[in-house]
Amino acid sequence: MAVLVQMRVKAPDVERFKATSEKFRPMMAEMGARNQRLYQSESDPSEVTTMSEWETHDEMHEASEKYGDQFNAEAGTEGIEWETRIWHEL
Repeated sequence: MAVLVQMRVKAPDVERFKATSEKFRPMMAEMGARNQRLYQSESDPSEVTTMSEWETHDEMHEASEKYGDQFNAEAGTEGIEWETRIWHEL
């Protein structure tokens, strides 16, 4: 059963984060991400969240292991705590 993955972080440079997200979108899709979206908080513009559907939580972890460090280096989020939530459809 597919899962919805939400990853939230406070990005020091939101435009840089957005550009990096767009760059990595095809790579994540190749690894199984579907319906990838990026959102910005209305109350705190530095807070961003990504949401994407994956077949399994493990599939998402595989992509994160492969590209996570490179993404953080390019997005300017290295060393910043991310919050990850996994959602299951009811």
